[in-house]
Amino acid sequence: MSLDASSRRLMKELQQLSTEPPTGIVVNKDAASADLKQWRVDVIGATGTLYEGEKFSLQFRFTQQYPFNSPE
Repeated sequence: MSLDASSRRLMKELQQLSTEPPTGIVVNKDAASADLKQWRVDVIGATGTLYEGEKFSLQFRFTQQYPFNSPE
């Protein structure tokens, strides 16, 4: 099965975020949908802030037009 340009880009970005995540960002590679169009990302509150230790789960939905259109 060949991937469209959007899916190839998402696969590359998911791999990068999984192996080298920014501080406080957790991407569950297994929670990404099979077609890579839906991701769940957890943001951990930074030390020394009101949100320290809190976890916020964000869900992103990507369209075929990604990266030209932003995710929902």
